[in-house]
Amino acid sequence: MQPMAEWMVNILNWLLIAGGQLWFWTWENLKAICGVLWGVVDAVLNPVLSPVLSILNPVCVVVGDVIYAAIDLLPIWVGLILLSAGTGVVMLVFFRYTSNQTAIARAKDDIKANLLALKLFRDDLRVVFSAQGKVLLAVLRLQRHVLLPVLLATPFMLLVMAQMGIRHQWRPLHPNERTLIKMTMRPSSGKSTQAVLRAHPGVRVEVGPVPGGNQFVWRVRAGQLGRHVLQFDVGSTVVEKEFVVAKGLERVSALRPGADWTSQLIHPVERPLPTASPVESIEILYPSLESRVYGTDYWLLTFFVVSMIVALILSPVFKVKF
Repeated sequence: MQPMAEWMVNILNWLLIAGGQLWFWTWENLKAICGVLWGVVDAVLNPVLSPVLSILNPVCVVVGDVIYAAIDLLPIWVGLILLSAGTGVVMLVFFRYTSNQTAIARAKDDIKANLLALKLFRDDLRVVFSAQGKVLLAVLRLQRHVLLPVLLATPFMLLVMAQMGIRHQWRPLHPNERTLIKMTMRPSSGKSTQAVLRAHPGVRVEVGPVPGGNQFVWRVRAGQLGRHVLQFDVGSTVVEKEFVVAKGLERVSALRPGADWTSQLIHPVERPLPTASPVESIEILYPSLESRVYGTDYWLLTFFVVSMIVALILSPVFKVKF
């Protein structure tokens, strides 16, 4: 019996190890395939979306400044909830007029009718199979009618979340607080290119620039309060970066991006660096905004929960079906 038990244990161990290896192999290959597909999609979208965002972002930042100025006297969490609720109402109205409400209602009625048929005629296999097929088709129709307005609303939602992110994902530096500034160079700029941060009352350099790979890093300490513009001498080029020192909630630009459209979408405040610039991006490591309601990452949860609850509650008022 002992050899038999050991043999079974060995077989089980082999199956577990082989299964684990197969899982990791599948996962790594899936990531590689998704990476290739995303690279193709990104290469196609970037020439179109990059110039569009360079025009839209400044307008959105101004609109965001006006809206946040209007709620400046409210507690931060109240302002976030109001903005989330307002976004839910806007999306509800948008969905109402961009979706085929008649087709959605018909698909939902078909689902209900065929589910009732499944319950009433569960002993009749012909009716059961027919009703199951009709339920599946109705669900697919419903998803198709819902998906189109969702896709149309996605660009608006991304622009809204970008404006909220630059105010809730990070906070400004406080006077005398330390941070790092990272400048990433383009591969074509050459290793001999040097970078110098000009003296500015808003920042004091403690260490740097420290070269490493294709980056220069400074450790700095925040100076005077204000929204400052730092200037870097990079070879014969002058590159600028916004630097915010404040005590309250203000928008910050954690990254001045290059021409990549995804970076422009997430960091919309500053215009993208020219393609001819030797600098690819400049990043300031702003501290996280500490709050479990409106702070770093948590603001997204609050935004989605509040906007969805408002949309569900008000859907009968606006006569919206989804």
